[in-house]
Amino acid sequence: MSISQLHYRYDRVQPHWFTRLLLSGGWGRVARWVLLVVVAAVAQGVWANRLRIGMATPDFPLIVLACLAILTNPNTAAWAGFLTGLLHASMLEQTVGSLIISRTLAATVVAYLPLLLSRQHWLSVVPAVIALTLLAQGILYLAAPAVAGSAFWQGTLWSMVYNIGLAIPSCWLIQRIVPPELDEESFLWNN
Repeated sequence: MSISQLHYRYDRVQPHWFTRLLLSGGWGRVARWVLLVVVAAVAQGVWANRLRIGMATPDFPLIVLACLAILTNPNTAAWAGFLTGLLHASMLEQTVGSLIISRTLAATVVAYLPLLLSRQHWLSVVPAVIALTLLAQGILYLAAPAVAGSAFWQGTLWSMVYNIGLAIPSCWLIQRIVPPELDEESFLWNN
């Protein structure tokens, strides 16, 4: 069989996701969002208790995760949620699995909000923070209930209000560091 008789369908051949990541040249973007998640975790450990107002404590990792989820695709949001959950669990010395799963699932769901909202609108982060906080804390409470339900949800709701106030300037800053992905980029995982 000669080479001219061979016919390959190159559109059917797709390299592994890790190979595509290495070849995509997106390492700068990945490094930026990883750095943002790590800085948010450090800020949570250093300043969160000092900025506490009553029962409301700011949750910097959730704010950054909401901004990243609204600005990126579900795959990136899931990885950011995984890293956020891992760092959050290491700071709180709690069950690692429940925090990782709650943050990963919530960030993935919130990453689909741009189907309903504009990524570039400055108020689009508000529903993202609300949805991410309620989903992440709800899944966390279902997976590992630590305190009575009323105290947990009261603290969660007060913190959510605090986070909404901090989310708008935070998202503005995060958009300067990690710009939103283009609309023609693949939105689903294996496209």
